[in-house]
Amino acid sequence: MFYTSSEAGLATNGASWVASRFGAITTTLGTLNIGTTITYPQFVVTPDNLLQFVYRTGVSGNGATQLAEYNDGVWTNVGSWASASGTYTSPNGVTSSARNLYIHGFTYRLNRLHVTGTWREQAGGVSCSSGGLTNHDTTYFYSDDKGRTWHNSAGTSVGTSVSSPMNVNTAGIIVDQLDADHGLMNQESQVVDSSGQIHAIISYVPGMSCLYQIAHNLESYVTSSLSGRFTQCVTNYEADRIAHGFAFHLYRSSNGTFTKFEIPFPINAVGRSQIVLDSEDNAYVVLPFVRIVTASKSSGWTDWTLAFDGVAAGLNAFGEVTVDRARVISSGVLSVLYQVTSTGTTPSAVQLIDFGLNG
Repeated sequence: MFYTSSEAGLATNGASWVASRFGAITTTLGTLNIGTTITYPQFVVTPDNLLQFVYRTGVSGNGATQLAEYNDGVWTNVGSWASASGTYTSPNGVTSSARNLYIHGFTYRLNRLHVTGTWREQAGGVSCSSGGLTNHDTTYFYSDDKGRTWHNSAGTSVGTSVSSPMNVNTAGIIVDQLDADHGLMNQESQVVDSSGQIHAIISYVPGMSCLYQIAHNLESYVTSSLSGRFTQCVTNYEADRIAHGFAFHLYRSSNGTFTKFEIPFPINAVGRSQIVLDSEDNAYVVLPFVRIVTASKSSGWTDWTLAFDGVAAGLNAFGEVTVDRARVISSGVLSVLYQVTSTGTTPSAVQLIDFGLNG
């Protein structure tokens, strides 16, 4: 990790961004040493305007999710809130003793911090094939004290950063069960609506006999069987996700239950999709290649339609995109950043396209 900070006010005072306006580059967060094996870093601003740094220590399949905080010019350690500990046993009987949590976001709204994510196991045998992914289940928890203590969807206390971080055996944090045989993607996307309820996008290859969990709470599950699906065992996650992958909209209601709805457009890609909500909480999901699908809140987010097709429009976009969620909130504009497809080592342009939302 390499870190630097600017002189005060540089982002807003109109001064030029030149090297002399920044401090020395260090391998620490100010004076806080957070180690040398740092991955998936992101900065987050809290509702009371503190800066937080979310990151993982360790490696894929054996790592801890961590949090640091900047206040009054000093970085301090909040600590690990999701650990690698615990034991996971897959349906085939194989056990794994280490993993990491991949998060779909770290999102504040109405003074509450929301996190959804998926576990990735270290033991490859938990998946039905070595060509699959060891990601399984979707988790949800929230914090009302900026990441110090954590609760599940029912409001039960489930963890404390540093002293008792959550792990794979923490009760009541799984809100969508799925084993490691379906090419479940990690680090997809999430957003929180105007009433403070979480919405996440997850994607995977539905199985032939997979139970489609349409709604559940921490005590019971309501399921219905899907027939005519694709495979119960992903043997090549890249090829199988391209051929058979779908995105699902997973959201929480005020009573703590979660609902999952399959978006009826194939992802046609390995990569991730991005969700945003407009001012009326209508949902827009940017699928790979800048294909935008939308569903209205009034329908219960079931009337999914294709609003823009970047493939048909000839954007020639390469896979995944990035969206500006802050601009959606501030001005009702969805800004999508994408790279034009290229081959080999040939460089290609990075483009920005804006869409005015209806909400």
